[in-house]
This record gives sequence, C-alpha cells and structure tokens, in this order.
Amino acid sequence: MKPSEWIRLDRVLYLVMRVLLGGVFAYAGFAKLMEPAANFRGALAHYEIFPTAWLDPIAHGLPWAEWILGAFILVGYAPRLTALVLGILSFGFIGGLLASHQFWGTGSEYCGCFGQAGLKLTVRQMALLDFSNALIAMRFVFLKNHPLSLDSWLRSPRFASSR
Repeated sequence: MKPSEWIRLDRVLYLVMRVLLGGVFAYAGFAKLMEPAANFRGALAHYEIFPTAWLDPIAHGLPWAEWILGAFILVGYAPRLTALVLGILSFGFIGGLLASHQFWGTGSEYCGCFGQAGLKLTVRQMALLDFSNALIAMRFVFLKNHPLSLDSWLRSPRFASSR
C-alpha cells in the first residue's frame, strides 16, 4: 500500500468536524420539526429579543433551515457556502444568547435550542457550543478542498469521466 493511499489524519479530522457541525444543526432542526412550532415559538418569546411579529416566521423557518443545512454539511454538499451560512447562524445565535436576559441571569435555564424533548443544554452551554460551531464553520469556509465530501466526489476526475 502506497503512503498516498493511507488514511490521512487531517482528512479524518475534517470529516469528524463536519459530522459534529452537521450533526448538531441537523439534530436541532429535526428535534424542533418533530414538535409543534408553538413550542419553539414559546422558547423564542422567552428570550425577549425578537419583535412578536417575527416569532412565528422564525419558529416555522429556522428548524427547516437548520435541518437542511445540517444535512448539506454532513454529506459535504456545497461545503464552503453551507459552512458560511452555518457560521453566520452560529454567530447570530451567540449574539441572541448574549442579548438575552437568560445569559446574564442564572444561566441555568435550558435554552430550548433542541426542542422541549431533545437535548437539554443551559444557555451558557449552548453559547459555548455555538462558539465551537462558528469556529468549525469558519474553518470550512476557508478550506479549499473538502476531503471525503460529496463536493469533492462530484469534482473528481473519476466522476467527470463517468458522465
């Protein structure tokens, strides 16, 4: 076996980071989609940072965006663009959490980011997870080659010659 055929640690690391980032977003979106939108609307209202008129569109649209974008980054479809959008969302979530009275209060209340039946993280724990997600996403934005991804497979000479 040639050294070029060995599993390279950097490729595996990028795959693990992509699975973590995509897994968090896909799980968060899916968990909220499996519950009534009113549950997430209530969690959003509790943060007291959005105008009331925005709560319904956010409660209906954000879970779909999280789920679809999480799936895209999991499989590596348009990874740079997807990572950019996920990074922007993560920074927006951090801003929302920091703007919330919950962060500066006890910080022990659950954030509601994974629905009511899903993973229970405090607001501060979620801020740390969002910061980690933002860092991973920004790394993927500046990465030119995304190994072990659908994007790299579609761009490979073997795929191009089979068409």
